Amino acid sequence: MRRIITTWTLFLLSFSVVSAQFFPSKLNVSLGLNVGASRLYHDIDFQSTVVNADFQRVEEYVEDAFQQEGIEYDYTWDNYAKANKLRDTYIQPRFGFSMNVTYGNLPAFLIIDAMSSTSGYERMAYSGTLGLGKDFEIGDNLGLFLTCMGGYKMVWDKGFGDKTIVNSFGDKFQREKIQQYFGAKEPLGSQKGNLFTLRLGVGKEIGEAGDMSAGLEGYGELDLTDRIQRQARMSNIGIQAYFRFKLIGKSKEEGQFYPNPAGGRKN
Repeated sequence: MRRIITTWTLFLLSFSVVSAQFFPSKLNVSLGLNVGASRLYHDIDFQSTVVNADFQRVEEYVEDAFQQEGIEYDYTWDNYAKANKLRDTYIQPRFGFSMNVTYGNLPAFLIIDAMSSTSGYERMAYSGTLGLGKDFEIGDNLGLFLTCMGGYKMVWDKGFGDKTIVNSFGDKFQREKIQQYFGAKEPLGSQKGNLFTLRLGVGKEIGEAGDMSAGLEGYGELDLTDRIQRQARMSNIGIQAYFRFKLIGKSKEEGQFYPNPAGGRKN
């Protein structure tokens, strides 16, 4: 995480230096800090993963123990799943940074995120979202706005795979023990995904110039990736609080009309 913060800091400094020279006046870029949580719906077929090796080990041990007592016992996958409290959905905290890019009043946006993974907060997930939507003002001069956005999201989730399987074990003891069975680098296939995403939220501009904002967003993401490429899903829902500041773009004060001593009005 320290490396991510350092990289973003250097990027912001470089970006600020060149922005005034090379970017058009209608371009708006905001940078933000996000904190929240999400629930992942991965829908894993556990028996087709490395977990099956642990099941076979336990199956042999249990059936041998019963056989020594002269009892025939069939240890099934359902017994294993119930004992380990296997689950196809769970909640993880999320935090990270984002960059929101718009142009003029066009109802289009680009969002670049560096957030902790939906599979486990110890890993990072990087994504780019392109779609339609914008902020709609509420009331007169209150600084409040509603956010409504939807579009396509491409994600590279470095936590998806081993962390997804480990955190799917509801039993804490088994969750720690199962990690020894991960030999494959990507036990669930590709860590890249294509998602359809929707965001709804409410926020408020801060300061007279409106160069900062804070708010709350809820989001839903549906995994569109072909199951041939990756059977497990990256679908999730979540909520996040954010604080953003405008890096490029006119402030509210610059966008107002002011009296011009030479006559006429200035925008």
